Amino acid sequence: MELSVMVLDDEEIILDGLCHFPWKDYGCAVVAKAGDGEKGIALMELHKPDIILSDIKMPEMDGLEFARRAKEIWPEVEIILLTGYDDFEFAKSAIHIGVSEYLLKPVNFKEMHTAVGKVCCEIRGRRKAKKDYAELQKEYQKTIPAVRRKVISDLIFGRFNDSAQMQKRLENLNIYIEQYVLVYGSIRVKDDRKKPELEPNLFDFVVENICEEFLKQTGQQVYYEFDNLGYCFIVTFPPYMAGKDCEERCEQACEKIQKNIRDVLQAEMSFGISRQEKNLFQMNHAYEQALDACEQGTYLGEGSGILMYADAAAVELPVWRVSDGEKKRLLSELMQGNIETAKKLLQEIFEQCPDIETMRYNAMEVMLLCVQYLAKRKPLEHGDKENSTFVTECLKKVYESHTKQAVLSVLKSIVEYLAERNRDERVSRNQKSAKNMMEYIEENYGEDLSLDTLSAHFKLSKTYINRLLKNYSGKSFLEILLKCRMEKAEELIVGGKYKIYEIAEMVGYHDQSYFIRVFKKHYGMTPNVYKRI
Repeated sequence: MELSVMVLDDEEIILDGLCHFPWKDYGCAVVAKAGDGEKGIALMELHKPDIILSDIKMPEMDGLEFARRAKEIWPEVEIILLTGYDDFEFAKSAIHIGVSEYLLKPVNFKEMHTAVGKVCCEIRGRRKAKKDYAELQKEYQKTIPAVRRKVISDLIFGRFNDSAQMQKRLENLNIYIEQYVLVYGSIRVKDDRKKPELEPNLFDFVVENICEEFLKQTGQQVYYEFDNLGYCFIVTFPPYMAGKDCEERCEQACEKIQKNIRDVLQAEMSFGISRQEKNLFQMNHAYEQALDACEQGTYLGEGSGILMYADAAAVELPVWRVSDGEKKRLLSELMQGNIETAKKLLQEIFEQCPDIETMRYNAMEVMLLCVQYLAKRKPLEHGDKENSTFVTECLKKVYESHTKQAVLSVLKSIVEYLAERNRDERVSRNQKSAKNMMEYIEENYGEDLSLDTLSAHFKLSKTYINRLLKNYSGKSFLEILLKCRMEKAEELIVGGKYKIYEIAEMVGYHDQSYFIRVFKKHYGMTPNVYKRI
């Protein structure tokens, strides 16, 4: 982008000379010139130049006063002053005003080239940084909806460790929830023959939009997320509103949603409505309430029920249970083989449990969840009777435990067993994968083989493939490929049936001279010498 320049000097000859400086070499063009400061101010307001080159000695207004006023009007302008003064006080005044450079008269054009080049670089650098920042801001703004949804999802499913940190994340995203009700909806199509032909994602989009439209008319804000079975909506309300009114408004909105879903999608929708809640970090409990009410409501009116948790529950507070977020964190540690971290997490989770009975049932649920999760990844083999017996015995021990510590001890032992078993299986899987890759290299060494080829074939990243091969064989992909090619080349040379250029092609080298260099480096002699041995 061309930069604009304005030149000021009261001597016509010097003014003309400064205008004829090779500005184009720096991507600049002179847009205005003046012989005094007053006229210069008027032209500056009109053109708003990027660079001003001004003499300090001018009638009516000197260069320093001009620079001061110019900076007030147009702070981004870069000013170079020409002066006959070479003293500290002048330099200090110029720096205070914001002058970029000052040159002593008579002007040394080498110094002027340096000064102009420096100022142009600063302007373009500043503009680029500003543009880059604007682009980053623009990209960040695009991600905000997804980030907001992720934070809301973490709240609903209890996926956070630090309440203070979560509060900060919410504030940074301008999410302020003072009072809320959680609405959970589950949908089913009564007659598949009448089901509209929509893509699954589009179907979800239509459902979410209908729900959001009516729930927004009810409260202040609506945030939503969905799990594998249904749709979850957080409806916020002002803090002064009575809890019962919040819940009833959600119920009325759900009735309207049901009618629209029926008309638009020929489907029925059940709703569960949680109690009104003000504690943001109890959202996972509100989710459980709404889910529980929805499951019971499904049996009302042939799947079209709307049920409030207040009506469905006989107890005032939800029963203590391990949250979905805590379960996922435990499974994550289990899959990574982090035994001690998993044990510590169990300790933190279950030390909050209020009584032994609740603890027993939650412990059994967690144990079965861990076993089921691992079974999905690698089902218990036919000969794993010992594993099944171990799990059965652990469940029995939990049921028969009479102290919290005893329950926790049994739970830790099975988690340790499963983590170790998973770690062993993962090592075995990795070895098998590496072996398959080695065989692939041995079968395709004559092709243009690369890590990209393996990545595309095995659907794994290049870094992961290289790490697997290194762990399994002690060699990188390139080392394995080289060894394979050289061994095959040696075999073909000794056989004596092919010429050197043919062998080079056969083992994956299109350049014969390069093949010879590689062979010599590997065996210490050229292929022809090797052939004669």
